[in-house]
Amino acid sequence: MFIDGENLVCRYQSMLQKGFVPQPGIYHQPDVYVWHQNVTVPRGHEIIRAYYYTSIVADDVKVNQAIDDLKEFEVRVDRQDLAGLYRTHTHKLYPEVFKKPKKSNKAKVVDIQMTVDILTHVYQDNLDTVCLFSGDGDYKAVIAEVIRRGKQIYIGALSDGFSPTLKQLADVVIDLDSMFIDLNKSPARI
Repeated sequence: MFIDGENLVCRYQSMLQKGFVPQPGIYHQPDVYVWHQNVTVPRGHEIIRAYYYTSIVADDVKVNQAIDDLKEFEVRVDRQDLAGLYRTHTHKLYPEVFKKPKKSNKAKVVDIQMTVDILTHVYQDNLDTVCLFSGDGDYKAVIAEVIRRGKQIYIGALSDGFSPTLKQLADVVIDLDSMFIDLNKSPARI
């Protein structure tokens, strides 16, 4: 699982500015991270690791605090046991936090490192499915390569800024709006 935290927090903050209301249970440090206590991936998958990539303009103390915060967050997956029952398992996030030199929307190091990590795992045949949390169309070429290598691609994104090309390439689309946004108290979806 590869989470573009910069994209996620940027899209989330954009939705809040448009009047959307967050779900209860959101963890949010502006411009650094956003997560929800009940993020769940589709049934039947084993999560090896859930990498969360982000960057921050800060000193080492604040970078380390962001890492410590992210290490406490979890992703859930329902797996079938030997009796055929589904049980929820949780996995802690594995943070990859980079310093960025100045205030900007994104640091290229996040996109580059995610691309390297995704392709490394694909080429080493460490996984069957790539679960990417990002709606950023810049990942089109990476996703195309994942597909060429015979892997499934699950894409989770908020509707705000979700690239139509990524939606088309995904084997499964995971709706993050319902996990992060209270749709009953928010304007119509984008």
